[in-house]
Amino acid sequence: MATVRLLVFLVCAIVATPAAAQVPPRLLHQRRGGLVANLSLGSLATSAFERKMRSGLTQRLLYRVLVKESPGDRTIAASLRYCAVTFDLWEEIWSVECSTRAGTRQVSVARYPQLLRHVAALHELPFPDGVKIWASRRYHLEVQVQLNPISRKLLEKVKLWLRQSEKGSQFSGYMGSMLSLFVDKSVGGSDMTVKVTSGSITGREVLAP
Repeated sequence: MATVRLLVFLVCAIVATPAAAQVPPRLLHQRRGGLVANLSLGSLATSAFERKMRSGLTQRLLYRVLVKESPGDRTIAASLRYCAVTFDLWEEIWSVECSTRAGTRQVSVARYPQLLRHVAALHELPFPDGVKIWASRRYHLEVQVQLNPISRKLLEKVKLWLRQSEKGSQFSGYMGSMLSLFVDKSVGGSDMTVKVTSGSITGREVLAP
């Protein structure tokens, strides 16, 4: 009987594991290091985007991410992500370097779907410390992605902001400087701009362990 019970347990565990692995991460959640976001940016993956990614030239992506209250449009948190992507035409491998306030990560991938998992999605994107989430309210994400922003001044501001925020910051001070990048008149154009607005999530879900 003990052997039968063990076999039943193992079968259940094997069946349950793939299902558990497919549970999508929460749009927003609090972890030990603070508030983080997860969101698919599928609308970024167009044929024009793929041609750019396969060009052999370094492509630069700027992600500007806002957490807003729903309903209404009050911004309570802001974050940045900056990626540089280069396709080696000889080796057919992409080199990807992405920076957030948590630091810089470098990877190499050999298949386009693998590249999209890095650049067409937000994975645990961190926000500055001190973001206040209320259990009784609802929140959503507003994301703007620019491919190859023209403004050099803008990119320098982004790099400076990311370097400073890696060292830690008071939320109120960096919220102001971060939001200024969303309304900066020097932003100029880009090869492509994609805007994504997520569905909403309750503060209770965000705060749940």
